[in-house]
Amino acid sequence: MEKEIDIAVVGAGPAGLHAALAAAQMGASVILLDAYPEPGGQYYRQPPQSMIDFSTRHQIEGKQLWEKVRESGVKIVSNATVWYGSSDKTLVYLTADGNVLLQPKAVILASGTFERPVPFPGWTLPGVLMTGGAQVLLYHGVLPGKRVLLAGSGPLQLVVAKKLLNAGAEVVAVLEGSTRVFRRGLYHLKGIWGQWERLGEGLSSVATLWQKGVPYRFGWGIVAAHGGQQVERAIIARYDEEWRPIKATEEEIACDTLCIGYGFVPFTALGKLMGVQHHWDSCWNVEVPERDETMQTNIPGVFIAGDGAGLGGVRSSILEGQIAGVSAAAQLGYNKTRSTAAIKQLISKLEKERAFQRMYTDLFAPGPGLFELAKEDTLICRCEGVTLEKVRRALALGANSVTEIKALTRLGMGECQGRMCGLYMNYLVSSWTSKTPAEVGLNPTRPPIFPLPIQSLLLEE
Repeated sequence: MEKEIDIAVVGAGPAGLHAALAAAQMGASVILLDAYPEPGGQYYRQPPQSMIDFSTRHQIEGKQLWEKVRESGVKIVSNATVWYGSSDKTLVYLTADGNVLLQPKAVILASGTFERPVPFPGWTLPGVLMTGGAQVLLYHGVLPGKRVLLAGSGPLQLVVAKKLLNAGAEVVAVLEGSTRVFRRGLYHLKGIWGQWERLGEGLSSVATLWQKGVPYRFGWGIVAAHGGQQVERAIIARYDEEWRPIKATEEEIACDTLCIGYGFVPFTALGKLMGVQHHWDSCWNVEVPERDETMQTNIPGVFIAGDGAGLGGVRSSILEGQIAGVSAAAQLGYNKTRSTAAIKQLISKLEKERAFQRMYTDLFAPGPGLFELAKEDTLICRCEGVTLEKVRRALALGANSVTEIKALTRLGMGECQGRMCGLYMNYLVSSWTSKTPAEVGLNPTRPPIFPLPIQSLLLEE
């Protein structure tokens, strides 16, 4: 068992690093737990030592940040998988040396997100990647493919397309599923104003596509992928307002790699396991935790910050992390006088970022048509090999809840614990039973929330 500590921060991305730093600067003792070999999360992810000369500005900033965190006295534990949490703020995490039981006075969850899975015919073929996964490969000097098609929504598609081009790949097209960018872009001038860095990055990527002659098609998306041992071609089509393929618009494009990026899903498993109340975000069709303005949940002493509480981007994550860190430390009695003014100032800055968040949601949140691409023989649950046909049969037998479908099909009972199929299961049950997505909910969360070796489940005294 870890010695007594004030605050445990789970996740060392932008939100977690800033939360740990803010709390430590207030005087609290802090431990920062992260599953990766090095802190930084996806945004600050570091390249291999052999590629150190190719570090991006984000990576340089990330390294400077966690060095500052270390200097502040924060104990950083990498390669630590937090697989259990309870409402009394007990955490259990696994390292190479075994399990560690931790009972801090406060917990800040900064668990981040995972990419939104979208099942469609051919999505399990080798060569079909999430856009973020392709970006990670590029960070490590690995070219995902030679002839790449990107389909999805949001600026990340553009950024990764530019990186692929610079790395020597041929980008055959970038498909943006949304048609709202041009129609509603001016409506969100307040959200865009002041976001010069983001705008500059996006315009730079568009300019690179234009120079290389890469088509950038709005209102278009994936229908299916085909191939033998790997992707060889993709079927694309124009989407309607609900993101459903429009008949007679289908085209075939030759490619050996297909990058799919339809946004991100907050990782809420640990918070739900601890008893944090969640509600359904109908715009992104995800569950998000309920918090007050200090980032505290319904459980006193449990805070959640960053994209794991709702998609807001790196600036929002940094501010939320700082608010959570200062708030948690102040709640424990550290620098209460200074904390009130600091929190108020941070909240003011966060409101400006949330204008950008509202703009991003309105322009790029995917429509329900994405969940209608799968055919009867399409795998929905990759872990357990469950097809759409098996799910429909379970529904026809009278299953009308996520739990009943799991019992009949094993959908969501594999290693990913429903992260790949949970949203699709929610959509199917909702459409079949006429329940709202909020009423249906997602896969119930049970420990361990990550796959573990059997022997690691035995806690030593």
